[in-house]
Amino acid sequence: RGPKPLIKIKPNVSILDNQIFNIQNAFTRPEIVLVCGFEADKVMNDAPDNLIKVENEFYENTNVARSIGIALRALSTPERVLIIYGDLVFDEKALEVLDYGSSSLFTVGDFIGEEEVGCIVNQKGGLENMMYDLPDKWSQIAYFEGRELEYLKQIVWNRNNSRLFGFEVINKIVERGGRFKCEQANGVKVVDIDTSKDIQKARQI
Repeated sequence: RGPKPLIKIKPNVSILDNQIFNIQNAFTRPEIVLVCGFEADKVMNDAPDNLIKVENEFYENTNVARSIGIALRALSTPERVLIIYGDLVFDEKALEVLDYGSSSLFTVGDFIGEEEVGCIVNQKGGLENMMYDLPDKWSQIAYFEGRELEYLKQIVWNRNNSRLFGFEVINKIVERGGRFKCEQANGVKVVDIDTSKDIQKARQI
């Protein structure tokens, strides 16, 4: 038991360690915001000092939307934002999949569980909708810029939306006319840690 980001997937390597390592390898001087909920003090104390650390003190009664909103408030002038869920384990290729020329996300195969949210993708490779019981599973990593980022701010900074899941926020952006390029990521490994079996999967990455 304990906060998921501190689960060890290798000797002396936690989920959080894996995420930070891959982010810092993929980008030059990234500004990383760590949003914590359950046992926030433990996670913050274990995280490197150069991260921006904020707490969603109402995590039990809110959802991802509020945590994203807190993170965006903590950034100075966010013009490009990459959102990564805190219980994800992924390989170094995962952050190379996205098209950083436009807002985008990607779908993965068998490493993400069947119960996770999937994507409806149109013939042009654009995201149409996200919902459960779809074969192409969202990786729970998404990139926002331009109009999509502005819509994201408007939605997550509205307190009435504080209980929305991340995919529901993205659906609202699409409903407003926002566009996301949806990449198929064959061979990229992303594991959402929910069970002990997921930890075993993560150790294969």
